[in-house]
Amino acid sequence: MRDETFDVIIIGAGINGAGVFRDLCEQGLRCLIVDKGDFGAGTSAAPSRLIHGGLKYLETAELRLVAESTHERNRLLRNAPHVVHPLPSLLPAFSWLRGTGAALQTLFGATNAPRSRGALLVKIGLSLYDFYGARDRVMPRHRLFSRRTARQMIPALTRRVSAAGLYYDAVVTAPERMVFELIEDGLAAQPASMACNWTPLRSCDGARLVFDRPDGTTLEARGRTVINAAGPWIDAVNARLGEPTRLIGGAKGSHILLDHDELLRQLDGRMIYFEADDGRICLVFPYNGRALVGSTDQPAADPDNVRCDDDEVEYFLDSLRKLLPGLTFSRDQILYRYSGIRPLPNSDSDDPSLISRDHSMPRLPASGDRPFSVLSLVGGKWTTFRAFAEQVSDHVLEELGAARRRHTRDLAIGGGHAFPADANARTTWLSALESDTGLTGSRLNILLERYGTRAAVIAAHEATSSTVTIDGARTHTEAEIDWLARNERIEHLEDIVLRRTLLAITGQLTRAGLVQVARVTAAACGWDEQRTRAEVDQTLDGLRRRHSVEL
Repeated sequence: MRDETFDVIIIGAGINGAGVFRDLCEQGLRCLIVDKGDFGAGTSAAPSRLIHGGLKYLETAELRLVAESTHERNRLLRNAPHVVHPLPSLLPAFSWLRGTGAALQTLFGATNAPRSRGALLVKIGLSLYDFYGARDRVMPRHRLFSRRTARQMIPALTRRVSAAGLYYDAVVTAPERMVFELIEDGLAAQPASMACNWTPLRSCDGARLVFDRPDGTTLEARGRTVINAAGPWIDAVNARLGEPTRLIGGAKGSHILLDHDELLRQLDGRMIYFEADDGRICLVFPYNGRALVGSTDQPAADPDNVRCDDDEVEYFLDSLRKLLPGLTFSRDQILYRYSGIRPLPNSDSDDPSLISRDHSMPRLPASGDRPFSVLSLVGGKWTTFRAFAEQVSDHVLEELGAARRRHTRDLAIGGGHAFPADANARTTWLSALESDTGLTGSRLNILLERYGTRAAVIAAHEATSSTVTIDGARTHTEAEIDWLARNERIEHLEDIVLRRTLLAITGQLTRAGLVQVARVTAAACGWDEQRTRAEVDQTLDGLRRRHSVEL
């Protein structure tokens, strides 16, 4: 493809890039979005998987960000109900009054985070959190419990606890799928747009950008404006565009997934959002049948070589042992590790936890042989991607002299379109699909939970295809994998097992299962035997190196 011309070229297909792509496509602009890897494969695949209002941002007086975050959280619960769900959260306090002075110092600009957040601070913080979350409220207000009640709720909880607050945030069960669905929604809104994964930027020659396609060809494109949404790679992309910058000061966040039935039983659907001995905030909550534990916050600069290290693993396990001494924690319970670099703004702070999670979009104006401006999307967080995308889009529309046609505030995402609004509507939807496909109601409910209303087309495909299940993953079928491979822009085997499904992260993937998925994918994508073996080997290597998974 030579000299394709677009209104906007977006480099980076993580959550920020995908959000902007959908928004601009909804305005009728022809956009190109590219990523050097798969859609949502970078930092956007390594979050804590929380959709939250930013409770800890109250400490640093980022009140506008808290207000925006709580409002966007409430919107996502409505717009993406298939992948965003309420998460009751327990916040234990280990004293009543400690930390108040330190909190006031931080509020007024001190560089040390408060330690030992007592029950008084918890009560004040949760009251403020309720206040900022009142707009479009969809979840209950907080409650404060005594030590006795908290330990009745979670018997393994340490006796050091003085009180505990119960509040509500949300979890995104499949963040990588949400990124993909945003891109698909953009293409549906503007079919003249393009989305290319595994397509790195090779060079910038004046007005022309050259990208390498995964099939060995090149894509040469021109854009009226360029958006750099490459996350921790922003400075590297700007350098390739001929504009060296120092916008990013990354921080590494790592997580682990545990196979721990008793922990899940005591959590009973709740998250514990707790303070470790060093004052750092940690969390543990149920995630698709496993326990997700996180996260660290360490300075890091190389997003291409980031992994959860052994010292981080030991930190997590030690913190859990102190919080829940009634339970046993060991390395052999770990099914999966992951890590990513948050694209925080460059800062002189030696404590990444105090660097703002707010977003900005510094602009490089057109200059010399480069006739287009470059907007770099710095910072931001999963919860506020839609609001950030709207702000970026408004800036681009003004620059291009175009008008906004549609807002995305109440626009459903992917499988959230026409999602059953209540239990009765869900029963009606499932019954109709059961009649059409002949699949069981329980199977259809699994597909609805996994893909939202996109389940209808997957179920229709499965009704006429192989219902053989994947080894180690009894709720995934060969027909389901075949549909994904044929319809969801798959370039590599890892795209399916790491991002279009949760097979790897939930520990459901066996070596035999991986080979089975590869065989189905090969048939759908036209891979020969050599390519198929290479894809299996490459996926095994990536799982071992990046996630400490041995199959």
